[in-house]
Amino acid sequence: MSSSNLFSVFGRMTALPGRREEVIALIKESARAGGDDSGLLTYSINTALDDPDSIWVTELWTDKRAHDATTRSAAVVAVTQRFLELLAEQPAGYYGHAVHVQGRTSDGAL
Repeated sequence: MSSSNLFSVFGRMTALPGRREEVIALIKESARAGGDDSGLLTYSINTALDDPDSIWVTELWTDKRAHDATTRSAAVVAVTQRFLELLAEQPAGYYGHAVHVQGRTSDGAL
């Protein structure tokens, strides 16, 4: 798969104490709310071994336009608002372009 236009998102969230599993469930619901044709290729939700409230999310999208359209849709915004209330602080997000996906670089080389 060529990764020249793929858009990536890395995010860190800190749930209120004891609310991490609720946040994770809502993150999953948010991904489903975007629909199967949203342009979201893959995502992973990760927890930290040494911090019971931290959540790391990694997403890979077909492009930034797909990400923006999906995350701004009414269905996704409604779910997102529900989990933002369960966070101890504002989420930290980082955005970029994938340079290596499934054995290929952004220039298409193996």
